[in-house]
Amino acid sequence: MYKVIKDFTDKNSASADPTGQKHIYWSGDNYPFKNYLGSKTKARVEELVNGGFIEAVEESNEEVEADGNNED
Repeated sequence: MYKVIKDFTDKNSASADPTGQKHIYWSGDNYPFKNYLGSKTKARVEELVNGGFIEAVEESNEEVEADGNNED
């Protein structure tokens, strides 16, 4: 999981809402806000990490349970 550490507008058109506005990430948001084509490619994640926009964080048990990905 990644957290946004610097505000940015997503350049990927797949992040756009129905009106065509691209998603804006605010500091503290999770990245990506939804899974869309290209959001988690190695190159894209490296670009955002190296640019100082996001950082990797460990998921808490509560977040895993909310996602339904717990292994219990």
